[in-house]
Amino acid sequence: MQNLFWLGAAITLATGLALALTPIVTRSAGALRLFDSPDDARRQHIIPVPRLGGVAVYLVTAVVGTLLFVRTAPLFALNGPPGDAQIRLLTGAFIGSALLFLTGLVDDLRGLSPAAKSVAQVLAAAIVYYFGFRVGAIALGYGEGVPIGFLEIPLIFLWIVGVTNAYNFIDGLNGLAGGVAVVACASIMVVAASLGNLFVLIPTMALAGALIGFLPYNFPRGRIFLGDSGSLSIGFLLAVLTVQASVNSAGAVLAIIPILALSVPLLDATLAILRRWLRHVPLTGADARHIHHRLLALGLSPAKTAIVLWTLAAGMAGLGLLIALTAPFVAASIAILGIVGVAVMMIYGTNVLAYHEITIAGEVLLSAPSRARRVISDQIMAMDMIAQVHRSESVHDLAEIVSEGAIQFGFLGMELHGEDLPAGHMAERVLPAHWAWKLDYPIRITDDPRTVSYVLSIWCSPEQSTRPYGAERVARLLGPALQHWFETQQLSPSRAHAAKHPPPAGRRLRIT
Repeated sequence: MQNLFWLGAAITLATGLALALTPIVTRSAGALRLFDSPDDARRQHIIPVPRLGGVAVYLVTAVVGTLLFVRTAPLFALNGPPGDAQIRLLTGAFIGSALLFLTGLVDDLRGLSPAAKSVAQVLAAAIVYYFGFRVGAIALGYGEGVPIGFLEIPLIFLWIVGVTNAYNFIDGLNGLAGGVAVVACASIMVVAASLGNLFVLIPTMALAGALIGFLPYNFPRGRIFLGDSGSLSIGFLLAVLTVQASVNSAGAVLAIIPILALSVPLLDATLAILRRWLRHVPLTGADARHIHHRLLALGLSPAKTAIVLWTLAAGMAGLGLLIALTAPFVAASIAILGIVGVAVMMIYGTNVLAYHEITIAGEVLLSAPSRARRVISDQIMAMDMIAQVHRSESVHDLAEIVSEGAIQFGFLGMELHGEDLPAGHMAERVLPAHWAWKLDYPIRITDDPRTVSYVLSIWCSPEQSTRPYGAERVARLLGPALQHWFETQQLSPSRAHAAKHPPPAGRRLRIT
């Protein structure tokens, strides 16, 4: 009963303080003209809004969480009073979060580069590791799990920095980040109580209460935003608390719980990184194609978009708890159904949200084996042609080789024309029967870049029977070989003589 009293006191006190402090911070930020202005497509508000809500949330969390945990440590310590290891770990968590709070506050006030914020996140991860944050083994459900050995440190840093940034990414819509964090806190409470990791409950209750007290000022109408001071510090605390709550009796972390409890920010961040990498744009850049932006583009209101993502977060967190905390045979069944459901959701969702970067990448990966075989085949046939080019004795031989090669490559036609090879009738043969396009590869054999001596032309069609996507590849292989032949022919008297005396009519050169 004492435990329940103090837990209720933590969430009630934190909620009340946040409800009282947030308006004060809002007025102070307004008086200092510290606004988030609607100056680009990513920002959904239409008037300037104060951006220091994180000051209220973090200060309430830190004060209530620290004071009440120190007061109740003997009650909530896992290994008996005074719970030195737990106190040390939570001390590191609050020191690291304080560093990120100050970093975010400076960014809100004056602006910081992504590199500076990344350095602060790494330092915060190092602090909490020094104070005892460990992930010795990972398990799906019951048992001792799989030791991760030397991968422990990189995984810890990747997790903390990744979650911190992911939570920062989703802070782009009224109520979204706060609601997702409340869902994560609820998941932490359930799993911590189930596994006996009671020492994380007071800080988690304090964080949940601070967010609940903040949300009325942020949703549905945003009178104040979290800002980076809030999103960075909250993301860091969630990264630490979800893992510590998920440690089973064997000392292994039930990885499915923190991953699914934070699935919405992690999914959004993963998609953002993939999209930016596929587009060859900076990974740390900003855009208006996050999940909440795409839902807004589909016609949902900001409030409905936030509620949809809250519901998704709650569903995924609940799935993680079912998998990790139920009997093994039940967990296996739920896990299989969950994997299938998530896969269907991902496939359907990327299409509905118009993430064509992901759709195209998936199509390319699925067709990669057949394309790889086609690329290899093209290169083999091109090398055969190049060998024929090297043995050719006249320009007319080259023209025959090029013309014969079109069928093997699946093109409508190929033609070499230039100074002593007038353009043939390829275009006349192709265009009446096909809608075609032509690729011209210029071949220069003089030092003047404005002079084109010969041209390798390839005709293709968008029809399935021809292969327009291979034309550039073949031209890039065959063109330099033809140019080299012409440059060599200029220095070879025998070839110069052969060029002036074409072979008799009917002579055919075949590629073997």
